[in-house]
Amino acid sequence: MSTPLSFRKIAVLGLGKTGRALVEALAPRGFSLFLSEARRLTPEEKAFLRAHGVAWEDGGHSERVLEAELIVPSPGVPAHLRLLRQAPRVWSEIELAFRLAQPRTLIAVTGTNGKSTTCELIGAILRAVGLEPVVAGNIGRPAISTLAEASGKPWVLEVSSYQLEWTVRFRPQVAVWLNFSFDHLDHHQTLAHYFAAKARIFRNQREGDWAVLPPELLSRLSPRAQVRVYTEADLPSGWGEGLPQHLRADLSAAWAACSLAFPDLTSSPPPWREIEPSLRQPHRLEVVGTMGGITFIDDSKATNAHATRAALLALSQPVVLILGGRHKGGGYQLLRPLLREKVRHCILIGESQDYFAALLSQWGVGYERATTPLEALRRAYARARPGDVVLLSPACASFDQFENYAHRGRAFREAFGQLSRKIPPPVPDP
Repeated sequence: MSTPLSFRKIAVLGLGKTGRALVEALAPRGFSLFLSEARRLTPEEKAFLRAHGVAWEDGGHSERVLEAELIVPSPGVPAHLRLLRQAPRVWSEIELAFRLAQPRTLIAVTGTNGKSTTCELIGAILRAVGLEPVVAGNIGRPAISTLAEASGKPWVLEVSSYQLEWTVRFRPQVAVWLNFSFDHLDHHQTLAHYFAAKARIFRNQREGDWAVLPPELLSRLSPRAQVRVYTEADLPSGWGEGLPQHLRADLSAAWAACSLAFPDLTSSPPPWREIEPSLRQPHRLEVVGTMGGITFIDDSKATNAHATRAALLALSQPVVLILGGRHKGGGYQLLRPLLREKVRHCILIGESQDYFAALLSQWGVGYERATTPLEALRRAYARARPGDVVLLSPACASFDQFENYAHRGRAFREAFGQLSRKIPPPVPDP
């Protein structure tokens, strides 16, 4: 699977998590690295680059980037950036990692929603039978950081459309595309471009590989690989009973991927009790606490309307919904019936407040605005009734106010702690 590289000069665009991982992985391998950052670098970041022998520029991308033989843009760098269109060779970080890696097999997972949960489930299933998978990619650790660890082992990668759009030879033996819905138009500009980026997960597969997907995508694609519709996969006995529909779909996809990569699993699957804990992930319908008979739930991972819809469907109680952030161009119409049916009131946060205020006014859904997590929870608590749920499921990206969705979730957990200390507990009836 590894392909020797015939060049040594690499330019990295952006010094976020991916940029740092690229520097740490490539500098010891003798590559000549140049880091270009649109913002100003901090003193700590400059010291990091000096320690690794990396030249840099900050405050914008110059023509110097084009002196490299390969440009690796961090996820989120706009695909229409002029320098990328002029470059002789552009790869995403996962493409470069793929060229350098030597895993036992590669399972890659994409989709608008459920990618992280499915990767965690795949990891749990394979660990339960002693296969020691390495789970990386968009889920947490960049793939490039796990090259040595993944050698000779199952490599499970969560891959986003941002990462897939700059792939060339990236080829998973098992490729999973979970679902597709309106998202990321702030980056891809059109739904067609977004779909095309996702579809690259199947682009280089061969006849002996597997493409795992739902029936609605099968009607739009013609993979070269063998096809498995994961919704038709039979789960092992005792698995997934009582799970909400969206989690059962993720479990079915995970089981299909594992059983195709390792067929012996079908005759001896691990017990469900060893898999189930992997469903309890932070910021995914995570109960933060209860106050005054009202349950507070952190679903900050819901960064689009499809994910928020799944959260609302999973709850039976009336909801006060905290909604907003940096919206992605639309797709919110699918929330209308659920907001009218299940949501008592909305608290709007972030830079999209005006957008949602206009939308909710049209739909006849009550709302008010908040500027901070504490104010949002205070207002939500005032609107909720005993037995209700206060749900942070914003249907938007977090980057207007927070570093990422996890930072947003932690901020609301801290705000809950502040609120619960300020509001005295109810006095029991005599």
